[in-house]
Amino acid sequence: MNWRGRLKDCKTKYLFFIFMLFISSPLFSYSYKDYLKTENRDHAYPWHRNIVTTVFWIGEGRTAISAANGVASAWDVHWAKNYGGADDPIKRIGFLPRRFAATLNPFYVALPFNDVAYPDLARKWVPWYKVPSAANRFVSQCKGKWVEIRSRRGKVAFAQWEDVGPLRSDHASYVFGPDRPHDYNQAGLDVSPAVRDYLGLTGMDLTDWRIVDDCVVPPGPWIKYGEQAIIYSAIKAREKEASSRWKTVDFPIQ
Repeated sequence: MNWRGRLKDCKTKYLFFIFMLFISSPLFSYSYKDYLKTENRDHAYPWHRNIVTTVFWIGEGRTAISAANGVASAWDVHWAKNYGGADDPIKRIGFLPRRFAATLNPFYVALPFNDVAYPDLARKWVPWYKVPSAANRFVSQCKGKWVEIRSRRGKVAFAQWEDVGPLRSDHASYVFGPDRPHDYNQAGLDVSPAVRDYLGLTGMDLTDWRIVDDCVVPPGPWIKYGEQAIIYSAIKAREKEASSRWKTVDFPIQ
């Protein structure tokens, strides 16, 4: 091989080395999850726009298109009990159920991804996800996250992510990525009666939504009634504890 052939061979090997170095670098492996982390400069993640939004509620029961019973959520087997009962969408006083004092925040939503059921997808897509310890394997890292919802009229509400749906539980590429819902009626967000009433929704509206960090959630009924629910829950727990103590007391017979 003459010197020109050797030079050409060296150039080829050098370019191959540079290519291999490039594809093995962190830059080449940059994922959408990394993109979400860098985009979270204002403590909020990208908007999902023009999403079909449906209404659901705690204790709803099974529907024609869903086997979920609403008594339990994906992350709380005693959801209705912990709330205080069924969150009736008709019999209401303001943003609250009429028949009882809610002991969980009435401003809640469901999104179609379950990090507990799909940990591999969670590792790939959820920006804040950390591999849990054995003791926390079945504790959701998505439950309770705040979601900002904007109606077509521009009114904004905030609610906490408390259940999984509509229709799917594995759609991480939509919840945390650029994909869009495409099952059945293309619904991609379930909102509670309180969110519905605050935004003036009717049941099959288009809204925009995004996940936000706690620090940017402004004052509003979602905070007021959430704090109120914590107080009511503590009162109930004290009453239950007091009741159990009375049951163990032996009263003298007169």
